[in-house]
Amino acid sequence: MELARRCDYACRILRSAYRHRERYVSIAEISEEEDIPYAFARTIQHDLATTGYVRTVRGSRGGLQLAIDPKTVTVLDLLHALQGPVSVSACAAAPDTCPKNSACAFNRMWQAADRALAELFGSITLYEVLEADADLPGFKQSVDRKADEAVDLSMQEL
Repeated sequence: MELARRCDYACRILRSAYRHRERYVSIAEISEEEDIPYAFARTIQHDLATTGYVRTVRGSRGGLQLAIDPKTVTVLDLLHALQGPVSVSACAAAPDTCPKNSACAFNRMWQAADRALAELFGSITLYEVLEADADLPGFKQSVDRKADEAVDLSMQEL
């Protein structure tokens, strides 16, 4: 599984909006700050507004601003909104597509990986990620612990 570049850029746009939360920030400023091609950032801004993650205002003092409380949105919520279900394999996401899935150890392993990813991404709020810039070592330890717990749970189900 690889996150789409669009999803990575959307996360970076949200990070910039969070940093500038006291005001509307222009997509041009975000584009420069986060090193995102301007035209691409504009289309992603539209996606983020459509999904309700940002609100936008036109004009010289316009731009975008977070429209969600990052403490209530998980990384999994964000990924689902931006690129749909998170899966390491097509056969894990839709087991009925493969006639061998019921007797395939790989399929069970891919499904366990999907559960581990969902558990991990669902246990981390956007707020935790956005605040991580201030305490990256603490965030890394927290993510490592949550990842270990998610893998342990998924392995128990194998």
